[in-house]
Amino acid sequence: MGKMTSTGVTLGVVAGLPATFDAAGYAALSFVNVGEVVDLPEYGPTVQVVESNPLATGITEKYAGFTNYGSIAVGLELDIEDAGQVILESAIPDAGLDSPHSFAITYSDGTIEYFHGGVFSYTRAPGSANSMVGSTASVEINSKIIRVTA
Repeated sequence: MGKMTSTGVTLGVVAGLPATFDAAGYAALSFVNVGEVVDLPEYGPTVQVVESNPLATGITEKYAGFTNYGSIAVGLELDIEDAGQVILESAIPDAGLDSPHSFAITYSDGTIEYFHGGVFSYTRAPGSANSMVGSTASVEINSKIIRVTA
C-alpha cells in the first residue's frame, strides 16, 4: 500500500466471528458495507509501558505490557434505511452481554484490513443549520488487525 487518498475506502460489518482468525476465516464472511461513512479515524494497537525502577541502577527500565488494539469512532451521515448502519445500531449489547462483530476496512488499492470487536455506542447528532444529521458508532477492537494486500 503506497500513498493514496481516503476516497473509496469502505467499512464492512457482519454479526459474529470468523471460524478462524486469519485472512481465510474473515474472507469467508459476508460483510455488509456501511453506507454514508464520512470519517474513519486512526486505529491500531498500542502497548502499555511497564516500568521497573531498580534502586541499584537509578535507571528506569521499560517493558511491554498489555496490548490494546484500540477503538474507532466511525463518523456517519445518518441513514436509518442503510443495512450496514442498521447492523451497527442493533449491535449495541444489553448490559453484561457480549455481541461480537467482524469488520473489514477496504482501501482503494484493494488492501483489506480485518478485525473483530464490539459496538459500544451508536449516537445521533442532529447538527446545526446547513448540516447533515450525523451519527457516530464507537467500535472497540478486540483482535489483531489482519492485513491482506491486493
